[in-house]
Amino acid sequence: MGKALSFSFTMENSCSGPSTSRVLYVVVPLSDYLFLNVNIKAQLILNMTEAIPCIQSSGVKCVLVVSNIDLTTDLPTMKPSAFLESSIKDFTLNINNDYRYLKTGYYVSLHAEILGNSVIPSSENTVDAYRTPILLLRASKAGISTAPFIVTGSVKQIIAELGFPVVLFAVNPFSYDGFKIAKNRSALYRAVKSLEMNYKFAVCAQPLKGTMVSFKSIFGKCEMGKELREISEKVYEVFKIPICKLHVQRVEKEAYLCGLQPLKKEELLPNDLKTINEEIWQISKNGEHIVG
Repeated sequence: MGKALSFSFTMENSCSGPSTSRVLYVVVPLSDYLFLNVNIKAQLILNMTEAIPCIQSSGVKCVLVVSNIDLTTDLPTMKPSAFLESSIKDFTLNINNDYRYLKTGYYVSLHAEILGNSVIPSSENTVDAYRTPILLLRASKAGISTAPFIVTGSVKQIIAELGFPVVLFAVNPFSYDGFKIAKNRSALYRAVKSLEMNYKFAVCAQPLKGTMVSFKSIFGKCEMGKELREISEKVYEVFKIPICKLHVQRVEKEAYLCGLQPLKKEELLPNDLKTINEEIWQISKNGEHIVG
């Protein structure tokens, strides 16, 4: 990877229509730049201020990274709190360990959309991915193998239709817990009461026919076997959630998607951060999956 400089520009443009002013963020490879005859005030992110011509990079997309995780990317990066108070209109890559509804990661994507920005992930995908029944329905339509399930608040229905053992996921959008396994009636009652928040919500119940496997998915990449890697890649293709934990049930040689949940920051290891930085660079360089 070649060296690059990051610039933020305030550009005045009156070539067509009224004069406008906006802030642009550009990453410029040192070996690949063009000088254009445009009057711009530019400020280097490296705390240097000087008037320079506009620099246009070929092959590099204008990407603003909004992250609550400390990254080493050369791309312009903002903290969520700063972005939520800004009006920057550029493609936004939202890097967060938790995109659940009403969490900061969700609001970053929503704010970007309100500004008219393309963003990864979209607020719709963040809502759908963390609600297990919707996750499984959309994943199944996209060709991902999913576990059968019912959505109910009735313990009797779960026993009658699925028997034991069963895997239970919360349907309420605020839950952080991954899943609970119930092997008998008393365990099922306790699990349902916990996940339903004292019977305020239903649960997503799935038959347990094999073993549950949970693993990190970073831009669809994971350090697992072939079947799990394929599920991880496909889930990212559908939902574009950069960082999450996937729950999969393995039954003999088959694997079935069961659920998705956020990661804790402390679960992200140096190798995970390296993967995140590499994926951010590839998106900025190739423009892949530019719409979340």
